[in-house]
Amino acid sequence: MHASPSELYQVDLIVFTHNARDAVSEELPTPIMLEPQHAISLQAFDGSPAPYHLLPSTSSGLRKELWALNHKGTYQVLGHYSWLQPANNQKPIVLPRIDQSGWNVEGTLRIRHSNYFLVDSELLFSAPRTRSTSFVLSQKHRLQEDKVYYLDHPQAGMLIKIHKIA
Repeated sequence: MHASPSELYQVDLIVFTHNARDAVSEELPTPIMLEPQHAISLQAFDGSPAPYHLLPSTSSGLRKELWALNHKGTYQVLGHYSWLQPANNQKPIVLPRIDQSGWNVEGTLRIRHSNYFLVDSELLFSAPRTRSTSFVLSQKHRLQEDKVYYLDHPQAGMLIKIHKIA
């Protein structure tokens, strides 16, 4: 089942860290990530939904999950994003850089549609000043439409949901 090029999908994403004291913390050299050529940067919301423009948080399909993460002491939400993209997109999406509570997060998601959604994530997390650790959340997954997925790392995680716009 292939989508027509004009079909739009909404991507909802939450990026967070684990506050657990027993999270794995190992000394790693800081990885160097280069922004891929021809990557698409998400633009600020300009009042109307358009591909590759951030949507207001009220449009997110992960509002309940965001509330739950914010009300548990074991997680710190660093970013919450929603945007539209065409089904035929092949380019990586550059997420807005996060600089919150001492954490810096930058990187890309590449979401391609076939029978499933193929998601490649490359996010560099630079830890708070109290730690000297940086790590990359680098994963490849096949996702089904309209389901919430958890992509994890011992120190961080992402919730992602992709659904068709009617």
